[in-house]
Amino acid sequence: MNQTVPGTSEKISRSMNRISHGSRLLREWLQRPIAVFMVAAGLAFGAVLLDGTLFRLWSLARDRDRLVDRIESLKLSIADKEKKIVESNRPEFIERQAREQLDFVRDGDLVFVFSNNDFESDPSSSQNASR
Repeated sequence: MNQTVPGTSEKISRSMNRISHGSRLLREWLQRPIAVFMVAAGLAFGAVLLDGTLFRLWSLARDRDRLVDRIESLKLSIADKEKKIVESNRPEFIERQAREQLDFVRDGDLVFVFSNNDFESDPSSSQNASR
């Protein structure tokens, strides 16, 4: 009671031929190492690109460059500050700062003292003083 559907064995045979033809093409393709390498490299690159790893690597490289620039500018700033520290330990620098910042004077310096009243007086009194 084995019944077969007409044309079924033909369809199966065509399917089997296609499968065997496909596997034969695959075996032939696998015999070419350069082609296999190119496909594998393309898949790996696509995976890295889609994963976001490539963007993270680029971002890390950019951050590293920015930090290297920042380190260089800080090194210059430190050198400048060290130079100022060495200069500030000199007696001439201390004396100049005392004179400029704190209005100190040396022995023998001539000091002029002006009162604020002279500058705030009305113009008529300054005209009388000049006559």
